[in-house]
Amino acid sequence: MARMNGVDRTGTILIADDHDVVRQGLGHVLRRDLRAGQIIEASTFDEALERLVDRSIFLAIFDLGMPGLENLGDLAKVRRQRPDIRVVVLSGSKAREDILAALAAGVHGYLVKSERSEQLVKQLQMVVDGQIYVPSTLAELPPEVSAEPAIEPQVQPDPAALTARQRNVLSLIIEGLSNKEIAKQLDVAEGTVKMHVAAILRAIGASNRARAAAIGKQFLA
Repeated sequence: MARMNGVDRTGTILIADDHDVVRQGLGHVLRRDLRAGQIIEASTFDEALERLVDRSIFLAIFDLGMPGLENLGDLAKVRRQRPDIRVVVLSGSKAREDILAALAAGVHGYLVKSERSEQLVKQLQMVVDGQIYVPSTLAELPPEVSAEPAIEPQVQPDPAALTARQRNVLSLIIEGLSNKEIAKQLDVAEGTVKMHVAAILRAIGASNRARAAAIGKQFLA
């Protein structure tokens, strides 16, 4: 039986989406390229929760717009019910707030439907292999932030608000390293670095990497 990082790769994948074509098309791709043993489908969020009683499920994929999924925080119910599986959002939205809300709910990946099927498979492969995947757009400056920033609210950075790994990432941001360079130095996926960068910006009230570096120097120097 094929296993990787403790995950049974011949197990079951749950696809929760209210569009038949999406479920069937994605199921076909995952059987062929991810070699899933079985595909279970659900057209509503409540139905998906019921399907999770199947202990052979190792990966669950959720569409954001499906009936019954009132907000991204509802995905935390999935994590509480099945903390042993990998949970992924597959959405047409690239909005930063959606990506961050999904990560806050504890998902392991956020995939965009407009990606080519081979890219989606690679991204799902990363998630199944134990990594966190988020779109590269998460690391970009939000469009509502001006290139000439106004005076930002004064914050009192608290070192305790950051995890040890986030402090490591912040120290490398201060050194001017890119996400790719940080990932290589820490031996993690670039998507994982993007997740940490987003968390750091939120935690210390910075609008971009340059501001994060300036603030970080106050307590990491």
